[in-house]
Amino acid sequence: MNKVWENDLVGVLADVDQSELLYRDSILINKQDSLQFFVRIISQPAESFPNVKAVTGFYSDLEKWGFEDDYLQPEFIRKEKLREWLDDRLLIFKVEKRIRYNHEEVYNMFGVRVMPKLPSYEKDLKLIPVPIFSKKVNGMEQVEFISRLVEKKFVGRIAEVSHETNDTPPIVLWKEETEEDEQFTVYGVFEKHQYAHGGFNFELRDELKGLDLEEEWLDECYLTDESPNVAFLPIGFYQELLNRLEEQEVVQVSSEFARENYPQETGSGSASLEQQASPDIQSSRQEVAVTVMEKPTSENNVLATKENEKEQEFLELLYSHTQDAGLIYRKENLINFHTSMKSSSLVILSGMSGTGKTKLVELYSQSLGLKGEQLTVIPVSPSWTSDSDLIGYADTLNMVYRPGDSGLINALRKAEDDKDKLYIICFDEMNLARVEHYFSQFLSILEMDHGKRVLRLYNDDLESRLYNSAQYPPTIVIRENVLFVGTVNMDESTYHFSDKVLDRANVLSLDVMPFTEMKQLPEKKKGMVARADEVDYDTFESFQYKNRSLCLQDDELALLWEIHQMMQNVNKQVGVGPRIVKQINQYLGNLPVQDYILREDAFDLQVVQRVLTKVRGSEDQLRDLLGRYNREKDTVEGSSIIRLFDRYTSVSIFKESRNVIKQKAKELKYNGYTM
Repeated sequence: MNKVWENDLVGVLADVDQSELLYRDSILINKQDSLQFFVRIISQPAESFPNVKAVTGFYSDLEKWGFEDDYLQPEFIRKEKLREWLDDRLLIFKVEKRIRYNHEEVYNMFGVRVMPKLPSYEKDLKLIPVPIFSKKVNGMEQVEFISRLVEKKFVGRIAEVSHETNDTPPIVLWKEETEEDEQFTVYGVFEKHQYAHGGFNFELRDELKGLDLEEEWLDECYLTDESPNVAFLPIGFYQELLNRLEEQEVVQVSSEFARENYPQETGSGSASLEQQASPDIQSSRQEVAVTVMEKPTSENNVLATKENEKEQEFLELLYSHTQDAGLIYRKENLINFHTSMKSSSLVILSGMSGTGKTKLVELYSQSLGLKGEQLTVIPVSPSWTSDSDLIGYADTLNMVYRPGDSGLINALRKAEDDKDKLYIICFDEMNLARVEHYFSQFLSILEMDHGKRVLRLYNDDLESRLYNSAQYPPTIVIRENVLFVGTVNMDESTYHFSDKVLDRANVLSLDVMPFTEMKQLPEKKKGMVARADEVDYDTFESFQYKNRSLCLQDDELALLWEIHQMMQNVNKQVGVGPRIVKQINQYLGNLPVQDYILREDAFDLQVVQRVLTKVRGSEDQLRDLLGRYNREKDTVEGSSIIRLFDRYTSVSIFKESRNVIKQKAKELKYNGYTM
């Protein structure tokens, strides 16, 4: 099984006499007449990284960094030219393990960047990665950062270092940027950490200590714009830094100063510590003023913690229910589904028949404790051609309103009256008929703000004439307590979705897990573990993030804009669009606290679920965007969107997006089009 390590590593061209390599030299010309080389890792990898001697790089990794290969030259000259070029350079990269056709494991570099060797470089150099936090990256002043360290609160993401449980960095750096220069302070010592969508949460070994890095010390560190959020420290210097840090005074928290100068929690707009501190505070950067939270805020934090615990309990119950039902889902699938349900107007579960899409919806509702009409599963009929097939019609001959046989209207009426309860409406195999026909009124409603979502059954002037108008009024308000989900199969018997549908839906694809995992399922229990209490609407609402302000980071927005422009070049009627940007923003905000899907993973999933679903068309249209599939190498070549991903590795490595693009490129090669 392929695996990716997303933390940055540093390496150097492997030694020629490194006999552990499978080849005689660390540089070779492969079967494609391209330079291939092996790199020895010199920085501390993640704990899960295997004990491999070298990882593989390719000429294409170095081309954009200025190295040019001359294919007309003899092989030994081409190899020597690369050796000389790498002799003064270190490489920064991430690693992917791949399984070849003969079951051989290979470890390839990707996201390669280049930095020069320092004058102090030695052959046996070993580097330790240390995360760098800053206002620019983490959106807080140094004052708040220190406060959060002391109070064991989340201090933000650093994607370039390992997040694994046993890879806690004992020290971290804070970068304070001024107009003239940058100042670094080291803080520690930490012995444990957690990592969730709020980033790192550290636990101190004793008490927080800090030490300013002197300018000559910085000359020992590998700091580069190519990996701006991590410093690579030589192991000897790193140990000396730890020893000096232990000798420092404890960082003092001045609560009195905080009350006078920071009556509200310090945010990204607060003045710097140096600007606001008193002379006594300025004289010693070890004494730091931090924010004192008001009591109501503390109570809100406690309440938020309790609600988070409830959400964690729900997710564990959902996972347990899927196993009891004999279904094999990765926890990432379940968290993705739950996050989509919290943040989307419509969720669509796709996948081959038999993957348990409808069953997952049922288990989700059972885990919420929903009963009776709180879950309505509506089998879509291929014969449906209009709204009336789904919602019914006014029979003016007999003067009654006749709701559709689906049960939808009765469920919506009950949800309208019982607004404290949660309701789920599931459209099963919703693409057996054209969604734009029978679902047209819903598509218009779903884009409206809550409170304005009104489903019209018939004209108002018929209300006084219909016998059952009290039971079925002319309009039904669709409240926030109703969640809509659909299941689809993609085969020759179904219709594909239009952009109007895709603009409003999170389209999830459920993975088919290896069948061997079926043997690992726990023994089926006699009865499914039921919830002790039902999750009502207020509780489910407490799981949700409803801040409508745009919290996407600048590089995330820049990437989405460039994707939009690329799609517009293919088809002016297709693009990302402001609605999708807002919905991606909501999804990221609703990601629960957990260790399975980080923000960068979530952004990758949203590109798959909200953007790449709209990339459809012929080979002539999409060849440049998606690239050409190379069957021999099992790779995609010449893809403009993959090149874009390579430029935005700070946002994500886009593992899932790359897989989808490869699949679409395959479809272009073999079918001439992709859907």
